[in-house]
Amino acid sequence: MTPAQRNHRRGTIYMLLVIAIWGGFLPVGKSALQMVDPYWLTAMRYGTAALIFIGLLWVREGRAALSTDGQLWKIVLFGSLGFAGFGVCLFEGLKLTRPEISGMILALGPIQVALFQWWHTHRRPDNFTLAAIALALVGELFVITSGELARLTGGDALGNGLVFLASLFWTAYTLGGQQFPGWSPVRYTALSCALGWFAIMAAVAIATLAGHSQPPRAEQLIAVWPQLAFIILCVSVFGILFWNMGVARLGPLNAGLFANFTPVITYLIAIAQGRIPGALELMGAAIVLIALIANNRHQRSKVGRLEV
Repeated sequence: MTPAQRNHRRGTIYMLLVIAIWGGFLPVGKSALQMVDPYWLTAMRYGTAALIFIGLLWVREGRAALSTDGQLWKIVLFGSLGFAGFGVCLFEGLKLTRPEISGMILALGPIQVALFQWWHTHRRPDNFTLAAIALALVGELFVITSGELARLTGGDALGNGLVFLASLFWTAYTLGGQQFPGWSPVRYTALSCALGWFAIMAAVAIATLAGHSQPPRAEQLIAVWPQLAFIILCVSVFGILFWNMGVARLGPLNAGLFANFTPVITYLIAIAQGRIPGALELMGAAIVLIALIANNRHQRSKVGRLEV
């Protein structure tokens, strides 16, 4: 087996682990929210992850890598968006909607990136990409409503809206990595997570003073400790590490193709738990996945033609 083949096999294994971890994240998170509110769950999740990532950064790149190189406020901004904004909005939304619906909304990240690049560079996406975006949005409408337009209002709508806002925060955070050329993925992740945690704690303080949040009691933490362990360690640490290692071996386009299958795992978990999705909802989910996968393969073929 050649080194390239070994790299591809390892990258594939990493990405299979990623979609399994990320696919289970939302159902497990929904369960944990029965005992721990979104603010404290976000604080525990990213506080632990930040410590681990800072330690990893120190070991891999040395103490000098802990410096922000004069870009403190920029990394604080993106860390606040990617961890405080994303974490709190996602869990607040997840309380009001279903995990599988949330998963389909989060899957629209590549579309948000394409639209942002269109706005930022003034370069219109090609017709295939625009058609894929339109098709995915139509499919998303079927997923969210299942043919019942009343779902566009009320608690479901608020929950879905918060999850969509969370996805926008994460897209902004992902694109923010381009603002730090020369930084490794580990450095960007570690410093943004550590500094973003202070924004999370500020949100916790404000929500607590407003009576919207309260610290969990010991018996509540004990009741959901397996969920917390999965969210804090598997999702927030190993999920990100496996993603970075998979991208390094497969490239971002191939890795993105794997990531598109994450909502499938979430749907399979929902079905295993006894929920039977409606026909229109399943049709919409299939439309979204087909549109995202087709566009991913289209973009990959474009890159391949440029490299020839």
